[in-house]
Formats: sequence, C-alpha cells, structure tokens
Amino acid sequence: MLNTLKNYFRYDFSLITKILFSVFIVHYGSYLYLGQITAINKITFGLYVIFIFLILINKLYLSELKIGLFKYQFLLLVFSSLFLYSFFLNRSNLNISWFLGDVMVFFGIIFSMLLGHFFKLEIFNSDIIKRLCAILFVILVLNVTISIFFIDEPRIRSVSRLIFLPSFFIYQMFKTKEKIYLYLTLICFLLSILSNTRYAFVVMLLMVLLYSIFFYRKNIYNLLSLKNILTSVTLFIFIIYILLQNNILQQWSFYVLFTPELMGNLGIINVFLGRVFEVQDAYSELIKNFNLFSIFFGNGFGASYEMNELWNFYFQEYAHEGSISSENRRHVLHFGPARFFFRYGLVGIFLVLYILYINLKTLFTIYSKKTNDLELFFGITLLMYLIRFPLQPIFNDIIILYCLSGMLNHRRFKNVN
Repeated sequence: MLNTLKNYFRYDFSLITKILFSVFIVHYGSYLYLGQITAINKITFGLYVIFIFLILINKLYLSELKIGLFKYQFLLLVFSSLFLYSFFLNRSNLNISWFLGDVMVFFGIIFSMLLGHFFKLEIFNSDIIKRLCAILFVILVLNVTISIFFIDEPRIRSVSRLIFLPSFFIYQMFKTKEKIYLYLTLICFLLSILSNTRYAFVVMLLMVLLYSIFFYRKNIYNLLSLKNILTSVTLFIFIIYILLQNNILQQWSFYVLFTPELMGNLGIINVFLGRVFEVQDAYSELIKNFNLFSIFFGNGFGASYEMNELWNFYFQEYAHEGSISSENRRHVLHFGPARFFFRYGLVGIFLVLYILYINLKTLFTIYSKKTNDLELFFGITLLMYLIRFPLQPIFNDIIILYCLSGMLNHRRFKNVN
C-alpha cells in the first residue's frame, strides 16, 4: 500500500491515470476536514465529468468510430431543447449552482456510458483499481479515525459512499484466496459499525452473499443448508444480546430507527415522512408549471420547489447549507424516481431504468457463463449503489460514474489485467 503511494508521487502512471487519481484523492480526501457534499465535492465532481468528456472527445477524434449525421442532429436537438427548456422554465427562480449541478449529473451519466461502451481504457484494469483502492482505503481509515477521536461525529457517511472498497476486497478475497483481503474486509465491517451508517453495514452483508453465490455456484445449496442457517441465526441473536447488555446497540442508528422519536412516532416513520413531504411539494410545483414538455423533461435542470408541506415538518436535518434558497425554495429531493422525473422527466426515468436493466443483464450473463472477472466486481458494486437510489441521491458521486463506465467497459471488451 505504501509502495502504491510512493509510485503515485514518482509519476509511474499515465497522464489519464494520474488525473483520475488526483480527482479521487481531492474529492474523497476533502472528507477528512470538510465533511461531505461541500464546495470541494461539487467542484471535483464537475472536474471528473469534464475529464471523462475530454477523454471521450479525444477518443472519438482519434478513432474510426463513425456516428451518422442524423444521430448527431437528433442528440443535439434533444440536449439543446432540454437545456433551453430548463433555463426558460426556471429563469424566475434560477439558482446557477443547482442548474449546473443537474447538468453535470445528467451529462455525467451520459458521458460515462458512452466512454465505457466504446473505448477500452487502462483506468478500468485490476492493477489500477488495486492502487486506487489502496489510496482510498488510507483516506477512509483516516476519516473514521479523525471523526471518532477529534470530531465526535455520530455518522461518518464516507463509509457508505466508499462501499467500492469492501466490494473490491471481498471480490479479491474470493478470487485470490489471499488472507490480506480477508483482513481488509473485516476492517471494513468494523468501520461500517463504527461509522454508524445502516446502509454500509447491510450492503456489506449483501455483497458477501452475492459474491458467495457467484463464486460457489455448485455449493450454494450446501452453504444455505438448514444447519448453517440455524447456526447463523443463533450466533446473530447471541451477538445482539451481548450488545444490548452493554448498551452498545442503543447508540447504533439501526436501533434509533425503531425507537420513539419526534412527534411520538417511530424513527423509521420520521425518516420517510420528510421525504414524502418533499415529493408532495415537488408534485405541486410540477403541476403548477405543467406543459407538454413536462412529461419528457420534467421541470428541467435546476428545478426547485416551494416548501409548503415540508416546512411544517421542518427540522435541522433539512437545513444543511445550500439546501434552501432565500425564496424558501428547495432543490433536494431524496426519492430517486421522483427526483429524476421532477428534473429530467421520462428521459431521466428511462436513463436509470436502462442502467438497471444493463446491470442485471450483465450479472445474469456472468452467472450463466460461470465467469468471475472484473465485470462481476463492477456489476455487483454498481447494483449495491443502485439500491440506494430510491432513498438518496447517488449520481452526484464520482465513484458511481466510474463503476458505470467500468461495468460497460468490461462487458464489451473483457479487458481484465
């Protein structure tokens, strides 16, 4: 791991790889002192989108790939119409950062899919991923350590954003049988508990299960025998009992979900209630501005809604910096399908459904062909990020776009190093 960092600073990589590493380091390294979704995160996300766009343009210029004139004209017409429609619909409440953010998210997905599908790149090879994971792992451990001992933050959400790491460690553990990856996987399990994030812990369990299914196809029924299931359940109940007796579980966010919270309701109800009010306010805004293009483009880039129902449920969690404008308008919408339809209409919904379709189709193909190349790693990792889509924004994270490109790249070229 230290050799990886040493090699990085000695410039032993190509220009594209060095730029990729630099963007990832700045993006996730900012978690150490600045937290998440700060100006640094937004800037580096934009830089990553520009980075893959420039690679795409360069590859298109140098390659013999030909796209028909009609396709160029059609795409130009659709994207320019969406851009202009968004600007004129939201001009009275235009927030430049929200507008540009939505543009970057939408085109970041498009560019990532095109780049991964058409061009074979070294940045998706296993050797590069190992080095990238080494750097990100150091950042993750430092972030958790600093947060626990110096900041005392109850939740360290960078662990959830970096499930890319445990996914690769679990994949390598099954693939190579090397003990180092077992130890790294156990460390990630510990970090998911210390970080107090439900998603990271549950997803790690799901990843172990999914990788087991792919790597032990013939023995999966033996692994799921009644004896093994009873043993696992008994062990789980025993561990929960010990944690309860030592007042540890009560501090975990899982426990908070099912205990009385605000307004006398269950914590899990409060988690969803605010998001329901977001959707209700966004729906009212959509109806108020409804026109023929609303079906296809929603309310466009930079779409925001006036807080009515949500204001009645307003509390500090919804007041983070930059989430509410001076006109009492809000841009954040947690429910993924509602968010994409509100901002991008049916175009956005189709885009996400297509990604999910390709993702599942890839995993089914891998299972039927009994291959466990890096295509499997990218497929499972992307799927684990996609299951978070209904509840939280995910496509504003550069690692999602990287996984999307990587899956399509290996699916098409099988370029395993």
